[in-house]
Amino acid sequence: MSWFSSKWTRLIAGKKPWPPSELERHSVFIHDCNALQHFWNSNSSRSVEESIAFARTYLERLNFLLTDEARGPSPHNCVETAVSSRIFVTVALVALAYHDDDLVRSAAIFFNHVIHAGVLKTEEESERGRGRQKESISTAFSRSLIDLVRQADKSSDQTETLLVELLFGIANNIRLQPETLSTWFRPRATPVRSDTESIGPSGAEFAGATRKDEFPLFYMLVDYVHSDKSAGDFARTGLLYLIETASRSKSLERWLIESDLATLMAIGLGALYSQLGSLEYLPADDDVPRVVALSDHAKEETALQPTLSEAMDTFMSYLLFWQDTIDHCKSAEVNDTLLDHFQVLFLEQLLYPSLLESSDVAGGSTAAVLTYLCRILESVEQGELVHRILHFLLASSPAPEQQMDMSASRRRSINVLAALSSEAAQPSPSLFNLRDLALLGLQSSNRQTVLATLRLLNVVLQRHHPFARSLIHTIPSQPARQRSVGAFNAELEQLLGLATSIMTEPTLNQSYDNYVADATWVLESRLCLPVTEEEAEKVVPLPQQLQQDDPIVQGLLNCLDSFFTNSVIVNLALTGVLMSLASSHLFSLDGWVLVDPVCYDTPSPPSSDDTLDQIRQAYRTPTWPDSAAPTLTLALRKLIDQVRQWQKDLPDLDVLITARRELLHQGDRPQTPTPVPSREPSEPAAPGSTDRRPPYPTFPGSPESSLPGSRGRSPAHVGSPAMAPSAMRGESTARPIDSRGSSASRTAAAEALRRRLAMPFPPTVAADATEGETSPKENEENSEENSENNVEETPEKEESSTATLGHVLTNVVILYEFLLELSAVVQARGSLFEEAGYQVQRYNT
Repeated sequence: MSWFSSKWTRLIAGKKPWPPSELERHSVFIHDCNALQHFWNSNSSRSVEESIAFARTYLERLNFLLTDEARGPSPHNCVETAVSSRIFVTVALVALAYHDDDLVRSAAIFFNHVIHAGVLKTEEESERGRGRQKESISTAFSRSLIDLVRQADKSSDQTETLLVELLFGIANNIRLQPETLSTWFRPRATPVRSDTESIGPSGAEFAGATRKDEFPLFYMLVDYVHSDKSAGDFARTGLLYLIETASRSKSLERWLIESDLATLMAIGLGALYSQLGSLEYLPADDDVPRVVALSDHAKEETALQPTLSEAMDTFMSYLLFWQDTIDHCKSAEVNDTLLDHFQVLFLEQLLYPSLLESSDVAGGSTAAVLTYLCRILESVEQGELVHRILHFLLASSPAPEQQMDMSASRRRSINVLAALSSEAAQPSPSLFNLRDLALLGLQSSNRQTVLATLRLLNVVLQRHHPFARSLIHTIPSQPARQRSVGAFNAELEQLLGLATSIMTEPTLNQSYDNYVADATWVLESRLCLPVTEEEAEKVVPLPQQLQQDDPIVQGLLNCLDSFFTNSVIVNLALTGVLMSLASSHLFSLDGWVLVDPVCYDTPSPPSSDDTLDQIRQAYRTPTWPDSAAPTLTLALRKLIDQVRQWQKDLPDLDVLITARRELLHQGDRPQTPTPVPSREPSEPAAPGSTDRRPPYPTFPGSPESSLPGSRGRSPAHVGSPAMAPSAMRGESTARPIDSRGSSASRTAAAEALRRRLAMPFPPTVAADATEGETSPKENEENSEENSENNVEETPEKEESSTATLGHVLTNVVILYEFLLELSAVVQARGSLFEEAGYQVQRYNT
């Protein structure tokens, strides 16, 4: 003992390097094991503190020796001695006896050394004596480790993490060496019953409480999968490894199907979802996006994205664990079992009822539930999981499963779930589904509900294309028709003319090129979306015409009626949904953005086989009756007519609109001029630049073609007007500068402008046609005093029919940007989707 103490003292003091030989290190290790064993077996008169100190010292010395040995090559005699002597049993007992964190942590490190050394034997080592079998080393090791993790005090995060890391190490070892599974997994040897046998109304055959002793490692990992600490990361990854191993072990696969794995996971997800409360909003601060700050709702809740609580983060973390589980599991039957429980226990019995109960669209509960669903659909990318969610919520259930190739365990699992589903007696989405809720949300008087509905529609249209037609209906019998180049150019010129009638932009062509490049990138990315075989059979390759009387389409158009008084956030979300529809390869533009080609009036060409005559005919511009005007274009034209009327009533309105757009884009321009400006897609070209191309884009192949290609930069998100991202920075107030005036005159001018922009502005066409009524300018002067008192106050209220001049100007700019972006998408579709061609077409003669 004195010899070792001298060696140990020298080592700790750093007086002399200690490069022990393998024989010397092994000898010291045996000595320490015997000392610890003697300490545990003897009735020592030491106090508790002395005992803890003694045990801690020897455990730390054992760990040091194992660490030193692990740095060298095999053989690792110390680890083999630790296993063969079963000293790990004593280590676990000592750690649990004194309830000391340091002892538990040292014990966890000791077990970790043994696990990573990989010296545990997988075969059953038995010594028979008098008809009794002695417990194998591997069984003793697993029992000791399980007892340590299960019974140790885990009040310390560090201790908890070390113990769960032990479990993770075992799971990783099982994944790498599936033959070690038998050490930890001991299923009971019971015959598989026929699926025709009774299993009881409550599904007791699948109750996990009766099966924990078969695979305790699995259940201890399940206990920590909800944790948002490091222990949760170890538990989730370890559980994924065990589930992945099921594809190589039929017994484990059967056990996972029959156990309550899927039940626990689904119930755990539901429990976390139930803890989600109402939406929270942070108070407005100096970082409010400029497009919001220059509106009437800068201080309201709709000005900002809702702040999701920690409970939502925990729920989403667990939901993403579901996604990873399905991705890692290579067993089709285990995967299907998980998805079945997800649908029955979470979708049918919790998520859908919450949507149904929150259908009080005038209140805030619908906004919260739709926001949570939107967050789910934004985050989940696992195809089967998304399909289960949207198939069910949209009442578009997949075809019944074929059970002829199923195992008996899988069939019994389905029967149990069917019984649970019938007992719950939950309402069915066939009577009220997500589409119905979206329609109610669009018709709500609560701005938060409308906003949440628009965001949800946008997520489905952008990220989950196969379900777009279940949400917004089309006419299957009317696919898109190709139009001639002349008709296409005429339509595009008219659409872009709506934008230029609001404002004249000197560098329109350069800005428009960026819109087209972005639209091209988005359309190309949409065509690359992966689909399943089932979807590929159902999805018609050609775009189909939008059903004009679809209630959701009508709801979107109704939102446009109050465009100028809407919250700017609502308008950005609304135009985002419309752009998602316009850029979708599943929806035709005919009838709602462009005139249906059957309504064109094009004279019949003369009979000629001359190719040049046929090309000229393709470029001829058709006409169409006013009754054929597309629904969206007609709604936009009403808004444009309103702006034109205001331009007549207010001579300086054009100046105000241009100034407001410049202010919104002020932060986009680079500080140092460059020969080729690098800017956001929505930024106007640098002042002074020239572009001698025609003001209207034309289809490729015409003499004035100007379709740009992709520029290779980060594209703007087509889901919202391109100006929106770039308007998120900079100051929120304009300061007109008059270099010829004094400081006092500049201040007075700025104050006068501020007061004018804060005054109420008529949201409808000015009623100056009625004799005796005052003009808008007089209305501004009469209401100046009242508005001045309310400049700093914007109380939370429902959508109003009035707005300030500044708010209207901001929405006019949003309308202008939307029209440019819509025109760009139409032009890009004409080329990419071949929606315009050169063949001679006969419509109405």
